[in-house]
Amino acid sequence: MSNTTPTLGPQPAPPPAGRTLRRALPTLIAVAVLLPLLAVGILKVQRRVEQTDSAGFTVADQEATEADVAHRRVEVKGVLLADGSSWSSTSARGSVLVVNFWASWCGPCRVEQPQLNRVARAYRGRGVRFIGINVRDSKGAAQSYAEEFTIPYPSLFDQAALSAVRLQAFALPSTFILDRDGVVAYRLTGRTTLAILSARLDKLLSQDRRWVG
Repeated sequence: MSNTTPTLGPQPAPPPAGRTLRRALPTLIAVAVLLPLLAVGILKVQRRVEQTDSAGFTVADQEATEADVAHRRVEVKGVLLADGSSWSSTSARGSVLVVNFWASWCGPCRVEQPQLNRVARAYRGRGVRFIGINVRDSKGAAQSYAEEFTIPYPSLFDQAALSAVRLQAFALPSTFILDRDGVVAYRLTGRTTLAILSARLDKLLSQDRRWVG
């Protein structure tokens, strides 16, 4: 038996390096373009998740929409941002109460604040009161925000967001309207406006300040 290794036929010569590079060039260009875009996308998602996780809220950056809500009597209570004294919504019974959840780091909150100020001043003599609730914030940042916008009504400082849990406010900004008996009439999620808020207040005022389903 012969141990002679069989001779193979002539092998094809490898393609020239220049031709290989030309073939791979479109793929290399696509990778070079897509990688930075992918990195930016990942970074944006990461920042969004970090903001949501650290704050515990979704930022509702759109015009306010009315959301379903249980029309139940609630008590909103806590300590005032200005001086740390206790406050309860029971002191506002007999008046319509607008409850607005906000934070200094919330962009849509900053956009809607001038509108809230206008409505608060316009309805002050019509049996409507306002209370803000600052959540997931530092006291210094919250106080600076209140001073910057010259907010004409008090706010509670609720770093732990306990009031948000009780009212089921999981987005910022969120605005609740309580009737004269402390019953939740409306829940608005997103940036409220003069028109949106005034329409709900006018309806409640026309119903003797009581929610009518």
